[in-house]
Amino acid sequence: MKRIALCLAAALTVAAGQALAADSPAKPDASAETAMPAANWLFVQVGDSFTSDGKTLTIHGVAPQTLMFTDRPERMTGDVQTSKFADYWTGGKDDFQKDPPNATVSTVVDGKTDLVVVELLNPRISGDSITYDIRTLDGTLPSSGKAVSVFIDWWYGPGWHRRWGWGAGPGPWAGGRCWRGPWGHLHCRPWWG
Repeated sequence: MKRIALCLAAALTVAAGQALAADSPAKPDASAETAMPAANWLFVQVGDSFTSDGKTLTIHGVAPQTLMFTDRPERMTGDVQTSKFADYWTGGKDDFQKDPPNATVSTVVDGKTDLVVVELLNPRISGDSITYDIRTLDGTLPSSGKAVSVFIDWWYGPGWHRRWGWGAGPGPWAGGRCWRGPWGHLHCRPWWG
């Protein structure tokens, strides 16, 4: 379990460094791109703080990029604009609105890590904040906290167009594009992100 946690922390550190280096990460050389492969993607949104009334969760100072990662069939990282992540919540036959994801909200309360599992619904962006309707599944979410991370349940996709229900579009990376990072892993971005 500790090894999995360390691998996850390392992957998130690499992904965070790549995604947060700039609001608009540099586009890779097109000759180095490859189609985005099918994988179980998990998402992470981080913020400076949060507030909750028990029915909603608002992440304040949310990062402009939502991080994504997987370890099967290949360890990959990725990112998508947080505003685009919220925009595409309701697209397609099996979207997140019809099949809401679970998420673990991780923060520090009184010097101790606090983890609460919620179901996320209906994201709304306002300035540098994102608000979700929530249904608490395990634990009790505090009314506020600082330095929050929200780990959002997986989504399986052979490229994003099938998940969200749009046509494949032109080109070999219609569902998204990936390129090899400096350590040999794939870093991906959905075509809409």
